[in-house]
Amino acid sequence: MTPFRLDIPPHVAEVIHSLHPDLKPPIKSAIRTIAANPAYGEPLKRELNGLRKYRVRRFCIVYAVDRKSRVIRLMAVGHRRSVYEEPTEWFRRKT
Repeated sequence: MTPFRLDIPPHVAEVIHSLHPDLKPPIKSAIRTIAANPAYGEPLKRELNGLRKYRVRRFCIVYAVDRKSRVIRLMAVGHRRSVYEEPTEWFRRKT
């Protein structure tokens, strides 16, 4: 079985890079966990149906899984209170 490939857009990589040094290791570990098994995250509902989330402390990683091409695209990384705003806006523009 072919492993999943990570797609990390520049804006998400920038957020990860700017995180506090204490948060970077658990976030990077969570990303590796997601890459190994994308089903670990919980599915999102309503406007974000089709996306998944993985919680790390007070932060969430929002991602999409394309099983056919075996790609995991990180959509957002941020505090759980505000992390869903960017993917919601993206979906609204798309439809």
